[in-house]
Amino acid sequence: MSLKGKTALVTGSSKGLGRAILLRLAARGANVVVNYSRDETAADEVRKAAEAEGVRAVTVRADVSRVDGIQRLFDAATGEFGRIDIVVANAGMEKVNVPVAEVTEEDFDLLFRVNTKGPYFVLREAARRVADDGRIITISSNTTTVPQVGVGLYGTSKVATGYLARVLALELGPRGITVNTVVPGPIDGAGIFSDPANDAYKQSLVAMVPIGRLGTPQDVAAVTAFLAGDEAALITGQQLVADGGMH
Repeated sequence: MSLKGKTALVTGSSKGLGRAILLRLAARGANVVVNYSRDETAADEVRKAAEAEGVRAVTVRADVSRVDGIQRLFDAATGEFGRIDIVVANAGMEKVNVPVAEVTEEDFDLLFRVNTKGPYFVLREAARRVADDGRIITISSNTTTVPQVGVGLYGTSKVATGYLARVLALELGPRGITVNTVVPGPIDGAGIFSDPANDAYKQSLVAMVPIGRLGTPQDVAAVTAFLAGDEAALITGQQLVADGGMH
């Protein structure tokens, strides 16, 4: 499944899920845009790893929870490559183990800015700029479908983007652009589970997964790369759950 000649932009791609997704797309032949907000060293390492696949790669520092940052990111991508074929709205923030009664207004504003407002305007910009027959993919969470104690704020902040993707699939379908959402479960080695302090919580979640393990960044990258390819041309407006059967 080759993506040779395509350009892929992945938000939040200097580490974790975003890094794995971007490198999988590069391995398939896509030129890539590495987006980061703070860690330039990590972004440069991802760029070098992508270039080792024989593709072109560029790093762009931009805060994708801000509309001006999103516009700057897309401007840089089109300025470097001339076009954008694939956009993966991956950047997000986790906050779990917080009962609804303990959520502060500051918590709410932060998560909805990062997980709702940011992806909304990433998708708006993608709708304006992605080439015909392109791919738009959002990364969600199975907390939107599997109620769990302590994830009320995080789950609700992730719900909106999945709905928006379904609407956008209808609006962009005439241009041959597919829009889908990947819905992973907890991911070992990414987000809060990159911190050993959360190992006990991680093990409690493993017990909920029928296949007996959490997903990995590579699992999510494989699903995302499939949706980005020609083989998925007839799949649009879908939420593809990849959580080991938790849902």
